[in-house]
Amino acid sequence: MSEELGEKPVTGTQSIDRACDLLIRVINSEDPQTLSELVAATGLAKGTTSRILSALERSGLLARSTVGGFEAGPVLNQFAVRGGAYTALIGSLTPAMERIADITHETVSLAVTGHNGIDNIAQVEGSYLLGSRNWVGESVPSHCSAAGKVLIAFGGATVPSTLAPRTTETITDFALLDQHIRKAREVGYAVIRNELEQGLIAVAIPVLGANGKAIAALSVSGPAERITPGDELHIAQLMRRELNQVQGLQQEGAA
Repeated sequence: MSEELGEKPVTGTQSIDRACDLLIRVINSEDPQTLSELVAATGLAKGTTSRILSALERSGLLARSTVGGFEAGPVLNQFAVRGGAYTALIGSLTPAMERIADITHETVSLAVTGHNGIDNIAQVEGSYLLGSRNWVGESVPSHCSAAGKVLIAFGGATVPSTLAPRTTETITDFALLDQHIRKAREVGYAVIRNELEQGLIAVAIPVLGANGKAIAALSVSGPAERITPGDELHIAQLMRRELNQVQGLQQEGAA
């Protein structure tokens, strides 16, 4: 049976209306909404509600919170910083990106979740002649980019449905990717080595929004011969220090 027992068949328009109702209820709530709460609020059958919520979650419009229930997903979080807000985001972080590039001499990038992966929206070049390519305007897969992994780890992106290989070292196993995501969440940064391009190393940290979810990722990238495993933690700490300084100044200015 296509419908819950006792429910009348619905039209496509009614299905859209139900999905919109659930979506609006979740994003207007201060706390994550559980399945039971949404069933009670809408009067919809539990199975119907669950199916709609699952579809909204797959699309990135909603996400499951760490404490249970549903909240705004990465797609909605990105809309919150779009429409001119990218300009403000880039403007506020450019001084920190320039300082990081001056210290590391490597390329520093700012990326956000896009429709087809991770979109690179700003970049500051390092001083080395042999450096990373210009990624601005390009989209990269989330599962094999440092920015993508850290965005997934901190609720700013979802795991893609397929893990297509870019190199022989790209992670194509979901269980292994999950280990990397958990590690990134634990240590506060993500690393790729030869996963996106052979010889390319990148370290990324999340830029968190007011809700504690990642709205962007800041990363340093360069060739393997210059960025060694021993450099990764130091680079992550440098980026975090510079980001904290910028955010601290912003909070002082808003006070």
